[in-house]
Amino acid sequence: MATRPRDVLQTIGANLRAERVRRNLTQEAVANRAGLGPTQLARMERGETDSGISKYVRAAEAIGVSPEELFRGLS
Repeated sequence: MATRPRDVLQTIGANLRAERVRRNLTQEAVANRAGLGPTQLARMERGETDSGISKYVRAAEAIGVSPEELFRGLS
């Protein structure tokens, strides 16, 4: 279970990347669909930035998963 803020961001980012790769989508495609920059999405996937919940929700929707999927492993 992730408890430190950095661990939380890394868990969410890893889930984001896993779901994107599972659907064979590029970072650029997801970023464009979500209205994000590719660099920002890459930083989100690496857990380097806390982009705010709305951006994670937009990324999840752009991938085609429910936002809950990004938060697996946090509780």
